Amino acid sequence: AREIRFTSMAYFPAADQSRLIQLRAISGGFPFYGAFETEPAGANPAQMERPVIVLDPLLLVQYQLEISDTVRLGQTDFEIIATLVSVPGEAAFAGIFAPRAYIPLSQLESTGLIGTGSIAFHRFYAANTEQTPASIIGENEDFLADNYLKAETVEDQKEDVGRPLENLNRFLSLVGFVALLLGGVGIAGAAHSYLQQKRDTVAILRCLGSSARTATRVFLVQIAAVAWVGSSVGVLLSLTCQAVLPRLLAPLIPFEIEFFISWPSLATGLIYGAGTAFIFGLFPLLPLRKISPLRALRASFDTAPKGSSADVRWLAVLTGAFLLLFCMSRTDHWWQGAVFAACLGIVIALLWGIATLLKKALKKFFNPKNYILRQAAANLHRPNNRTVYLTVSLGMGTFLIFTLMLIQTGLLQQTDIASQNEEPNLLFFDVQPDQLDGLHQTLAEYDLSVMESAPVVTMRLAAIKGRDLSEIKRDPDNKVDNWIMNREWRSTYRGQPGSAEKVIAGDYVSEWNSFEEPVPVSLEDDMARDMGVEVGDRLRYDIQGIPLEVIVSSLRRVDWTELRPNFFASFPLGVLEGAPQWWIAVTRTPDRATTAAVQSALFKQFSNVSAVDLNVVLDALQTVFGRINFAIQFMGFFTAATGVIILFNALATSRQSRIRESVLLRTIGASASQIRSIMAIEYGLIGAISGVVGIGLAIIAAGALGIWVFKVDFTVPWLQIAVAFISVVLLALITGMAGSRGIAQHPPLAILRSES
Repeated sequence: AREIRFTSMAYFPAADQSRLIQLRAISGGFPFYGAFETEPAGANPAQMERPVIVLDPLLLVQYQLEISDTVRLGQTDFEIIATLVSVPGEAAFAGIFAPRAYIPLSQLESTGLIGTGSIAFHRFYAANTEQTPASIIGENEDFLADNYLKAETVEDQKEDVGRPLENLNRFLSLVGFVALLLGGVGIAGAAHSYLQQKRDTVAILRCLGSSARTATRVFLVQIAAVAWVGSSVGVLLSLTCQAVLPRLLAPLIPFEIEFFISWPSLATGLIYGAGTAFIFGLFPLLPLRKISPLRALRASFDTAPKGSSADVRWLAVLTGAFLLLFCMSRTDHWWQGAVFAACLGIVIALLWGIATLLKKALKKFFNPKNYILRQAAANLHRPNNRTVYLTVSLGMGTFLIFTLMLIQTGLLQQTDIASQNEEPNLLFFDVQPDQLDGLHQTLAEYDLSVMESAPVVTMRLAAIKGRDLSEIKRDPDNKVDNWIMNREWRSTYRGQPGSAEKVIAGDYVSEWNSFEEPVPVSLEDDMARDMGVEVGDRLRYDIQGIPLEVIVSSLRRVDWTELRPNFFASFPLGVLEGAPQWWIAVTRTPDRATTAAVQSALFKQFSNVSAVDLNVVLDALQTVFGRINFAIQFMGFFTAATGVIILFNALATSRQSRIRESVLLRTIGASASQIRSIMAIEYGLIGAISGVVGIGLAIIAAGALGIWVFKVDFTVPWLQIAVAFISVVLLALITGMAGSRGIAQHPPLAILRSES
């Protein structure tokens, strides 16, 4: 089977309007896999020999067309015989930027749309061959490389289908890992709050003859049971998510996902969830082994038992091994998981060390005259303080959530189309040089003008640093992607960089009149990096059969989000003017009606010129990316909400100590407002320290993940950092005060009686 595809303008006589479409002329047994589905069924142009067309249903709705209406392509009218339902191997959003249209290949020549200077892609399909596809490609590898041909199999297409969702998948995996860690921190805090209230119970059991090990096992069983029950509930909730998320992402997935139960996945989730809950719950359980029976007789005895250093080290190793196993199982390569786990351990160690140093520094150097400030600072290093735990918990939560937010911001910036109030919204391409004046005249009739234009010369890359591409392709150590070497370069020539370009290295050469030396050329910086070239390196281009030696004179950074004529390679004036070329131009129209009128007028005058309504493209982008954004923002919000709950748990662990201190302060004459001020300053200091450390580490982590994992540009969002810092401090302050509600009013008699 054979296919020729290209973009072109289609004119709809019934609506007297035109529209850019993806035209595909097919013949033979296409498709070999799956079915070419239409409505009504059975309308496959590949088996027809008359001028018929199958259109995207969007066009019939948009232009109020009906079956049997005509569509004019170039010089030929085609009869609409059906609407397109699905094509094997294509995603559901393949036609969202320009609707698809299929015609018989035998009718393509009559349109006059294919000729000198036209850009078209030719595809050949083969099936049921005697050899395997891989062996055919392997035997013809040199031929394919020398002729810039690309070969792919059905398996390759399967991989391509999932590639657009890679970043979303990585982000959701990161969200899952963050949620797992935050859950572990929260469980440790909740278990600590619960076990604090059970110390007297353990002491009584000890008095009745129970060993410390037996008394501890009672609560060990409780923690294990809660871990398994909670994880089982989470598994059941995950089934609900599995039923909902595919519907949410349906426009992005080129196939239907049937609901089914994956027992291995459920088992994995159950094991990791329960394992995390159990291991993190062991940390507050260790001190129970050191509780003395005397606590049952004297409340002030052994109020803060601690686990032995050997127990803590053993548990830390177990936790590290568990997290390492999880990280290694969720990454493509084991070493990536190991590095991630190691970095996480470094973050925890830094938070722990900073909190410990803070306590020592406050105790030794900070002694203000103000009583309230002095008491608040002293609370951070007092006996039985929770400074280290609160700082590590809050700092870890801040680090994980803010890292997630920064990555989310970078991903959303990829999918965010900025306001286009002053930007072009109508693009013209395939404009022949002798049609430029006519384009200007047509636009002038509608009080429009060309905002920016540029010539386009097609060429291919032939050599890099003196090495032919055929040699580079055969090199097993080659690091240049095939798409760079095989692609058809559409380059331009102009006297200065475009409005969306900035020279970042070397000098941009405006004009060149000599061919005795290599011609200076300016490359886009990312392309140059992928090719492994710098300023001063030499390349060779094949410009439609004529070799041209060039030298990289400058590198440009191009803002591809701006809707302007942007190019990978830009030549100086005086070099390419004589080469076969076409022009690209942009303008801005005030409304959709003017855009439609300009498109129709140009089609009638120049049927080869394609006029792309960029508003349609932007709307399509927002439709696709809006759903991705919703999924990312929803998961980010879910994780942030989890962090708030965990922070509340962390602060609740010190509530009992706060009550005792408050009562003692009230006994010696402190007022309720003074006690609240002391607690507010203490929580504010913990929030400030945790915020600074957590946000600083998050910036480093997000930058590394953004550049090396998600492949997005990372910039430091200072405003977002300031808002995040203030939010962490306020969150610590509000949550702490809410968790301490009523402490300042607690009657002293209760504590005095308990002491007696």
